[in-house]
Amino acid sequence: MDSIPQELVDKIIDNIPQSSLPSCALVGRRWRRKSQQRALDTILFSSEDEVNRWCTDVLQDSDGISSYVHYVGVEVVSWTEPALFSRMLGSLSSLTTLSMYNSEIPDELPGRISRGEFGNGITALYLGFTRYTSATVISMIFSLPNLKELSIRFCKVTPEGPLPTHSVAPQRRSLESLELCGCCNEIGEALAKSRFTSSRLCLDAQIKDIEKLLLLSSKTVVELVLYSTSFLRVPRLSRDHSDRSSRWFRQ
Repeated sequence: MDSIPQELVDKIIDNIPQSSLPSCALVGRRWRRKSQQRALDTILFSSEDEVNRWCTDVLQDSDGISSYVHYVGVEVVSWTEPALFSRMLGSLSSLTTLSMYNSEIPDELPGRISRGEFGNGITALYLGFTRYTSATVISMIFSLPNLKELSIRFCKVTPEGPLPTHSVAPQRRSLESLELCGCCNEIGEALAKSRFTSSRLCLDAQIKDIEKLLLLSSKTVVELVLYSTSFLRVPRLSRDHSDRSSRWFRQ
């Protein structure tokens, strides 16, 4: 077994079924790391108890297997101990994608992200089918410095106090994908005011500031999807933008 090149071992592990990874990790020391990396690339938490067990057991592991995680899915309706969520996210140094489905966002989370405690590596944020306060969601979006993909679907965002104001830094890159569908007016307005742009737009026609988002992204967008709309309801573009917009729609 020791005579097999590591590259060949890795190739074998890349092509075995997910269900075989635990057994594969027991073959030998040279098989363990790659097997664990594949097995733990994506983890899902469906309860606060699972998050608590991760923080209690896995984070004590000296091998640092938490660094193998790139995608985390969370479905926790409410938190009795909100700090658990932040503690779990802070342990995942390689996290690139955070998906929250029917899950509460603790109010403390955006602040910790903005202070740089974690989240710099997150490039994709997916939120769906849940309730958030406008201030919490918008603060979280603006706190992620390297965000490339943002999807918010069928969320009931409840206003709570004044919305946070942000300015987009000149070095902020255009998003690769922006999807807003269902009750996202406050978020769409905040993104438009802060001049967020995207090369892929998936928008609900009911979003109040859809025209602003279209105009802001007109030079970069390569794919446009409108939900719940017809051609007759596509927002009219102002005369000042007629030449530019006609070229954009032809593209």
